[in-house]
Amino acid sequence: MNKIRNMRVLGLMSGTSMDGLDCGIFEIFLNSDYVFSWECIDFNSISYSEDIRHLISMALDGNLDCIRDVDKKMGKEYSSITEKFIRGRKVDIIASHGQTIAHVDGVSTLQIGDVKYLRESNKVPVISNFRQADIKANGNGAPLMPFLDWLLFQKNDNDTITLNLGGVANITYIPKSGIRGEVLGFDTGPGMALIDEACKLYFGERMDKDGIHAKIGKVTDEVLMELSTHKFVQKTPPKSTGRHEFGRGLAERIISKYSEISPEDMIKTFCVFTANSIADNINKYLNFTTSDCHLIISGGGVHHPVLMEEILSWSILSNITTSNDIGINPDMKESLLMAVLGVAKIANIPANMPSVTGAKEMVVLGDILN
Repeated sequence: MNKIRNMRVLGLMSGTSMDGLDCGIFEIFLNSDYVFSWECIDFNSISYSEDIRHLISMALDGNLDCIRDVDKKMGKEYSSITEKFIRGRKVDIIASHGQTIAHVDGVSTLQIGDVKYLRESNKVPVISNFRQADIKANGNGAPLMPFLDWLLFQKNDNDTITLNLGGVANITYIPKSGIRGEVLGFDTGPGMALIDEACKLYFGERMDKDGIHAKIGKVTDEVLMELSTHKFVQKTPPKSTGRHEFGRGLAERIISKYSEISPEDMIKTFCVFTANSIADNINKYLNFTTSDCHLIISGGGVHHPVLMEEILSWSILSNITTSNDIGINPDMKESLLMAVLGVAKIANIPANMPSVTGAKEMVVLGDILN
């Protein structure tokens, strides 16, 4: 039996929120029978400087030469951040997702943050490029989170839906049967992306901290109706998205078109659209029993009180908690995912979910830089 015991892993995640690097050190056990256990040794989310955020924006809009330059600079930034975070502590491997700057379902994917600098500074194997193998197997390459969700909740006595509120929102459905081939997962649309982008455009602020703007806003029905017809929200899974569809471009277009609407009203409308798109996708595409289903929410969006209130009001489920209630820091889950994917690669364990991505077979994910 192929197994890894007590592997200590540094998991690094820079998600669609693009606001910082999540760093977690974990003790992971995972074997080829998918017996899984974990312990968090340390975790911190380290915010990027304005210069780094600007570089990411340049890469999103840039040509190939620009992307190569930012890839190198982001790699050096990852190395600097992790060196300060690790503080000389030993890890066996590092698993880094990188910053996604381009992803087309089933066609191509690109993450930046050259991992050679992590390898040089830490002298341990670095695993990255987790999406490409699934795409080669005719899958979408994303989302990745359903693998971890299945490991965590496959033995639950009830149906479980997880909702991750990053820059985009994604859900996983794990039936109480725990059967891997019955797991579903997909992006539903925006998470915090439109809210964050509106705050940048209106106020020069990175986010709507504590919902201060949304709290005093009112929903504009005309904007909500236009947003609700977005083709991605209506698309049947499998599907994944990113800031190319729910980022600065969409926020700028809507804000420009409806320039008479106050910033607070626009931000509140983005909150309601986000919650509505999540609820619509859950209700349309998941087959669950209302009375026997647990919704568990994680990600940075759990800290936005207005968005959370709207999600609760739109949902037909009554059993709703955050991951914090089951011992998982809502901000930590994506770095845990990276750590688990890193161990799966070392142990040669398939970690994609064909029922989620549409891949023709289960494959091992990631590339190793030894």
